Amino acid sequence: MLFLLSSVLIQYPLMILFPLALGWWIRRRYRVGWGIFWAGAATFILSQIVHLPLNWALGLLGGGHGVALWPLAAMALVAGLSAALREEGARWIVLTFFLKQVRRWDQGLQYGAGHGGVEAIIFGVLALSSFVSMIVLRLNPAVLNLAGAAAEQAQAQMAQYWATPWYMSILAGFERVCAITLQIAMALLVVRSVARRQPLYLLAAIGLHTAVDFWAVWGAKTLGVVWVEVGVAVFAAFAFWLILRLKEPVPEPEAAPIPAPIVTAADLTPRTLSAEELARRAESSKYE
Repeated sequence: MLFLLSSVLIQYPLMILFPLALGWWIRRRYRVGWGIFWAGAATFILSQIVHLPLNWALGLLGGGHGVALWPLAAMALVAGLSAALREEGARWIVLTFFLKQVRRWDQGLQYGAGHGGVEAIIFGVLALSSFVSMIVLRLNPAVLNLAGAAAEQAQAQMAQYWATPWYMSILAGFERVCAITLQIAMALLVVRSVARRQPLYLLAAIGLHTAVDFWAVWGAKTLGVVWVEVGVAVFAAFAFWLILRLKEPVPEPEAAPIPAPIVTAADLTPRTLSAEELARRAESSKYE
């Protein structure tokens, strides 16, 4: 019951709704449109078109060959570097050749929020679909129409799913918040690299990305999920500091020029001055 409640009330809102709320806040606070958010989202998706086949070729997906047979530390380093090169490289290409208007801190904020946000949403939708499937199977196991060993295997998988500790769903949602923070920091580094034509910022983004993914892969095999999330939280805290450190003054929108008063025909009509007005003007002209 606690697992169900923590999933519905915490995990899925953090994974699916939080990214959209963040994009809305950036749009409202800094007046950076949704177009940049979705450009960041598209960048992530395009990077995976290269990243996933590459990981399969390296042996990081599927297993049983290639890098998967290497020592854990070496395998984790290759996995982290592979993800970093593809995602940060994709960001650099998109910003350099397609999003030439994205050069400011506030724009990088929205761009990174879209990149990390769509990743969280995809994971959230997948997790939610599994959650719904497990509820349906729990209410009506006969829907699988299985018998014998297959039915027993399905029942074991269901029991294992519902035996998941309640805090694991909270950690899953918290991890996505940390990941979005990291993606924003790395996006800002790449934006600055492109804007100032300084490749060291790009290398810093690649290095940070590699370190985080290395920790996730290595830690999952040696320390366990909880300690992995503790480490990710430390990286996210550093990323949050980096976001603030990279902040630059956001230019205020230029005020619209005040239009000149419209001259009407009445303004051009000659006026007859009174004797008092003529005397006043004559007196004042003595000092000019």
